[in-house]
Amino acid sequence: MTDSGDSFFVDYCFSAGSQSEAEDKASGIAVEQSAELPVETVPRHLLDYVGTVEELQEQEEAGNRWKAKIFFKKEIVSGDTVQFLNVVFGNVSIKPGVQVTGLDPGFLSTLFSGPNHGIDGIRERLSAPKRPLSCTALKPIGSSSEELARIATEFAGGGIDIIKDDHGLANQSLADFKSRVQSCVPAIRDAENLSGKKTLYFPNITGTFRELTERAEFAAQHGADGFLISPQLTGLYSVSELAAMFPDMPIMAHPAFSGPYTIHKHSGFAPSVYFGMLWRALGADCVIYPNAGGRFSYHVDECNEINRMCRSNDLQMKRSFPVPAGGIDRNSLQKWMDEYGADTLFLIGGSLYKHPKGLTVAAREFQTKLSEYE
Repeated sequence: MTDSGDSFFVDYCFSAGSQSEAEDKASGIAVEQSAELPVETVPRHLLDYVGTVEELQEQEEAGNRWKAKIFFKKEIVSGDTVQFLNVVFGNVSIKPGVQVTGLDPGFLSTLFSGPNHGIDGIRERLSAPKRPLSCTALKPIGSSSEELARIATEFAGGGIDIIKDDHGLANQSLADFKSRVQSCVPAIRDAENLSGKKTLYFPNITGTFRELTERAEFAAQHGADGFLISPQLTGLYSVSELAAMFPDMPIMAHPAFSGPYTIHKHSGFAPSVYFGMLWRALGADCVIYPNAGGRFSYHVDECNEINRMCRSNDLQMKRSFPVPAGGIDRNSLQKWMDEYGADTLFLIGGSLYKHPKGLTVAAREFQTKLSEYE
C-alpha cells in the first residue's frame, strides 16, 4: 500500500468487460493523470511520480463497472489547488465512461479552506439556531430593477430567510447589476421592519473575472449580505478566490452549466462528490443542487448523499448548507423536511409565485412551516 502520508487518492469508476481490461484501464488512468507518457519511457528516478492503482473492485450491481482507488504523490500538486483539479480529472475527463466517485477527504481538508461561514455562521446571522431555512429567487428575467425590488419587499415582508437573484439575472439593460442591488437592498431593509426579522440578499455576481470582482466589491459596499455565483460558468477556483477576497460575504453556488459533469451515471463526477465535497471545499457556504421530484432527474438517494457530504465531518472544515431546488412545491415541504432534516436550506421559487394570496402570504406560510419543525 502506498504511504498515504505523501500521497492522496481519487476513486474512479469505469466500464470494462473483464479483469484484465479493468486493470489496463485503471493503469491507463493512473498514468494519464500523472506522467502522461508510456511508463517504460519514464526515467527510473521519476517513477514514484506515476499514479499507482492500489485497489480494483468490480461493482457487481452496476454491470461491467469497476472501481479503482488510485494514489498520486502530493508533490505533483504541491499545494496548487487548480493543479489538483487537473490531476483529478484533467485529460481523463475526455475519455468516455470514466467517473470520479471519491476524493481523499484528508487531503482536501489540507488543500482547501472550505466555507468561511457555513451552516453555523449563516444560522447566526439569521438568529435561527435549529430550524430549516428558507430561500427564494427574484425573477423573471426582463423585470425592471423597480419590479424586482417590489418582489423583494413582498418576500422579505413575509419573513423569508434568504432572497437571491435568479441565476439568469446578470447585467441586462432593464435591471442592470448596480441598479438592481441599489434597489433591492433598501427595499429588503425596509421590509425587515415589517417582518421583525432579518432577510439576507445574495445578488448574482456571475460574470467574467473582471466583472465578478467588480460586482462583488459593489455588492459588498452597497449592503448585500452575500453572493450568488455559478462556479461552472466563472471557473471553479473563482469560489475560493472570492472567499479569500471577501471573507465576510457568504457564497451561494448555483449548478448552472454543471449538468455534463453530474447528470450522467457513468461519466463526470458523482453528484455528492462534485457538489457535496468539491464545492464545499472550494468555499461555497450554500450549495444549490437539483432536487428529486422536480424539473430535473436526480434521485432522492443522490440528494441525500449530497446533503451528507455537505455536512460530513470527514472534511475538516465548516459544513455547507445543502440547498435542494428546482421545482419544490410549497405543499410538499413537510415531506422534504422529514427526508432531509433541519440542516437544510430549502429554495422554492415558482410555487411561491403561484400562491393565490400573493408573495407575502406565501413567504409567511413558508416560514411558519419551517418554524413548526422546531
